[in-house]
Order: sequence, then structure tokens, then C-alpha cells
Amino acid sequence: MYLISKKVSCFFLIVVFFSIVSCDYIENPYPEANKNVSDTSSCTPAIFPAVTSHVKKILIEDFTGHTCGNCPKAAKILHEIDSIYSDKIIGIGIHVGGYANPAPGYNGSPATAYTADYRTAAGELYDEAFGVSAFGLPQGMFNRKLYDDINKTHLQFYPNWKTFVSSIIAEPAVMDLQIISDFSITTRKICVSVRDSFLTALPGSFKLVVLLTQDNIVDWQDYIGVNKSDYIHRHILRDAITPSGAWGETITSDSVNTGAKSTNLFAYTIPASYKGIACDVNNCYLIAYIYNTANYEIIQSEICKVTP
Repeated sequence: MYLISKKVSCFFLIVVFFSIVSCDYIENPYPEANKNVSDTSSCTPAIFPAVTSHVKKILIEDFTGHTCGNCPKAAKILHEIDSIYSDKIIGIGIHVGGYANPAPGYNGSPATAYTADYRTAAGELYDEAFGVSAFGLPQGMFNRKLYDDINKTHLQFYPNWKTFVSSIIAEPAVMDLQIISDFSITTRKICVSVRDSFLTALPGSFKLVVLLTQDNIVDWQDYIGVNKSDYIHRHILRDAITPSGAWGETITSDSVNTGAKSTNLFAYTIPASYKGIACDVNNCYLIAYIYNTANYEIIQSEICKVTP
């Protein structure tokens, strides 16, 4: 009896051990550092012009994928919103989830179609944190307002985008944000200077994120069931410039006073391609934004072109 009990106990302990390990396993808890982040020692700090007007901008994160048939509808609405409020809107296309997987020969297309992979490490983190692709594409976030991990009220379905934007477009600016790019065509190294200036006192902790996007990529896209080989993909997320990646660098970990300012300098070498997809720097942009770490809400954003 003793031997039998001992064997059973050992088996039970083994089962418990593997159960604990499997429950606590986190995929890649220490992701590899961004190899494209460069040294800022050779960068020349930018001289920022005086700010003459204060405009609050809305960052629209368009979660999409190349086999998502309705996603071009969302992209079209985003373009229309930008046309209406051109000086207040910044768009970014984030390819996530199953609709973004490479799918050669999808929907009867050639075997060479839908082979691109526009997913990014930053985009995957955003998708997981905000529950986007699990909720269904296309979805959008507007300055990440109304964050609710349970009810997903921060996600806006594309038919509602224009109405939602109109309800927040008049909000006053609480801070100014400036971004200046200094790019070397020879080395493909970019020095990014970002200056923030708070116009009002705010409670909370704030972080700064800088992302790289690429515009005008012509590639395959499911357009409501039709395979389009010449679809123009807009403002696609390519990578995070900030050394800490998708979630950015701390600006302040406590309440901030009116008039508080800081300047941050980052460096990054833009690769010739991402996952085999050529990166044309003449179509690349830098997007900077500052958000409240308590609720993820973006309080200001700015955009500039990589090349003059």
C-alpha cells in the first residue's frame, strides 16, 4: 500500500507541477530589444519654433487586415474624416489578427497574392491589450477614449466613426506637442526630437510614444469579397521608435503643472525593408503621442514627414 500511495502521490505532484507551469506561462515575457534603435550621441538637438496656436488632435487607430473585406470601408471613412478635419486628424493603420496573416492564394487569388505580413510587435501588443481582433475587424480607437476592458467601449465600429469624431472634435488642447525629424539618406538614421508643453495642470502619469508609419503601399486587399491587386494601403504602422517600444517613455510619474515642458531625443535606423516589404522613406511619417497611463487616453498627438 505504501508503494502504491507513493506512486500516486508522485504522479499527482507531477500533474500539479505541469498544471502550474502551463497556467503561468507567458509567451516571450522578455521580448528582444528593437535592433533598429540607434545612439543619439551624434544627433543635433532640434530648435523648435514658437507655438502660436493650440489645437487638440485626434489619433485614429484603424485596426485592419488584408483579408478583411469590410476594412476598406473603414479606411474610406477615415479618409473622409481627415478631409473634413484635416488639421486635427492623424490616422494610423494597424494590421492585426487572423485577417492580417499571410494568405497566399486567398479567395482564388494567385499564389503570389496576400503574401505580405504587415503585422508588427507594437501592433500585436496593442491588439492584445485592447482586445481588438478578438472583438472583430474593422475597429477604431479615437484617442483611446472610453477605455473599458470589460465592455470594450473604447472600440468604435466604422459606421459610427464620423458621429463619434464630431462629438469630440471641439475639445480644447491641454498640451502642445512638437516633433522634428533629422534624417540621413546615406545611413538611413533618423534623429527624432519631441517637445511637450502642458497648457494646464493634469493629475496622473504620462508616457510618450513615437511610431513610424508608411503610406501608399500598393498590395493585395479583399475589397468586400473582390481581390484587389492595386489597393493603396495607407499610413501602415511599421515600428515603434521609442526605445521602450509600444508603450513608450515616462514623461512624468506624478501630477504635472501648467507650463511644464520636456524635450526628448530618439534615434533609429530605418531598415531597407520590414519582413521583405520595401520601406520607402519618402512615404514614411513619424507619429508622436502622449497618453495617460491610468486609462490609456491620448491627450495629444503630432505627425511629421521623415524626409523634407
